[in-house]
Amino acid sequence: MASYKVTLKSDVKLGTFYWVANVTAASEDEAINTAENLFLETLNSSEEWDFTDYDAEKL
Repeated sequence: MASYKVTLKSDVKLGTFYWVANVTAASEDEAINTAENLFLETLNSSEEWDFTDYDAEKL
């Protein structure tokens, strides 16, 4: 088992969403899977997350 910092990126209709998670897994593929599952669990529990940082640029 090793520690991985996984960055997931999803291009959605109105922008791009990134999810960064530190996970422990036996392989890179397992780390990606674990991060995806952690994202879904966290997203389903909206009480656990809030945006804490932002960057806004005038276009």
